[in-house]
Amino acid sequence: MAHRIAAALLGLMACCLAASAQAPMGLPPLPKVSGVRLYVIDCGTIISHQPERFGLTREDVPDPDFSDPCFLVMHPRGMLLFDTGLTDAQVGRPITENKMGYEGQLKTTTLKGELANIGVTAPMITYLALSHSHWDHVGNANDYAGSTWLARKPEYDVMFGPNANETVRRNYAALAQARIRTIEGDYDVFGDGSVFLLSSPGHRQGHQSLYVKLARTGGVVISGDLYHYSAERTLGRVPPREQATGTPASRKKVEDFLRRTSSQLWIGHALDWYQGAVKSPSWYD
Repeated sequence: MAHRIAAALLGLMACCLAASAQAPMGLPPLPKVSGVRLYVIDCGTIISHQPERFGLTREDVPDPDFSDPCFLVMHPRGMLLFDTGLTDAQVGRPITENKMGYEGQLKTTTLKGELANIGVTAPMITYLALSHSHWDHVGNANDYAGSTWLARKPEYDVMFGPNANETVRRNYAALAQARIRTIEGDYDVFGDGSVFLLSSPGHRQGHQSLYVKLARTGGVVISGDLYHYSAERTLGRVPPREQATGTPASRKKVEDFLRRTSSQLWIGHALDWYQGAVKSPSWYD
């Protein structure tokens, strides 16, 4: 009898240890997914009425404003958050308080709240990746500094170098203490070919786009700021300030990749794409 009791106690202890390893106390368990899911998350709207800055005219762009989504990839091996949008501190504030240069910023929901709607909290996110460090892509980066940051050295140097924009740096300063994995070239995030960070310099030297291979939707490339308006792509226009940077070569690389993989391109800033997209809490798979 004593042996049976001891064995039962050991079994109970083993179960408790296993459970604690899978779900640390106080944290919800990771959502279990059999494949890859991709969420499009509302991270704000940018009021911008200067398509000329992108080599376009008002006639080329029916609605010159920008959507500003974030993207969450759920994978059986973890989660990747791509971009963090406009800062949550702007929610409920008038646009007169939320201007960056000539552009206004509107935010009606928080990234934290949008993630909570699908059962995700910051500690559950395995990896953080930023297309680049402009203000509309890093607004909540501090909240995800507990994730492993997949960073490219050219962008890191801009973000924390002597010429960093101090106003923008406040939104990502905590990343200086994050776990950093420095990546180069096209990086396979989960090691199985389903999620890649594609090097696409030009808009910024460390700019990157995101490729996700989905079972039903097929391959998707999220452009970051490789394009802003759909008309840039259909009309073959390049922003004047980027014509002598790496943007034309990166666009060719991505277009070749799209053809080779039979993938579609999502231009996150383009309202004509965003309006038809399936938004979180629904997802693409």
